[in-house]
Amino acid sequence: MRIHVSTDIPLSEPNDSSGLVTWFSIDIFPDDDAPRPARIGHARVARIHIGSALDLNVPLLDVLDADSGEIEALHDIFFENDWPKDEYLEGGGNDALYISELVIDPAHEGRNIDLALVRRLCDTLAQGCTVAILPYASRRDIDHWTPLGFVVTPPGAAEGYLHLLLGTRTARVDDPDRPGVFKILPNPSPEAAKRHH
Repeated sequence: MRIHVSTDIPLSEPNDSSGLVTWFSIDIFPDDDAPRPARIGHARVARIHIGSALDLNVPLLDVLDADSGEIEALHDIFFENDWPKDEYLEGGGNDALYISELVIDPAHEGRNIDLALVRRLCDTLAQGCTVAILPYASRRDIDHWTPLGFVVTPPGAAEGYLHLLLGTRTARVDDPDRPGVFKILPNPSPEAAKRHH
């Protein structure tokens, strides 16, 4: 399988109303040679450029509010003083990745394609981010995402957010046995990794 990523980025200098939140449209396609393969899923993901907002001396709340109510709702939970809260600041990054929407075609559900997609997005689009965030709406959502390393964001309720600290070594997702059917592969312990080198 492969993904196609598209976005619309202004070339002008970012400001409090434009350019400090970048939205990506993600399409998932089968890995075949068809000239026009059918899309099997899609996602909508935002990167919040916290470091750039700080460099430009733009209040983060203004940035989030100018984008949308959906993004602005993250402010009091994840940020304070125009920066990620200490509990979400880990590793070398300071931006945030927000997975707003992720839909898999019903014919392809149950194959963990969504887990594989989010893992790849965390490894690529989220370079330089400290945290990945996604909303949940049920206990089933929580149970689905926690094996990948996501945890419930306090205060936790029937609906809320899950987050993944990107400086932490987390499980990988791959399809080693059956192409297109993904499973979680825990990272080796640091001791096991040293034995291989």
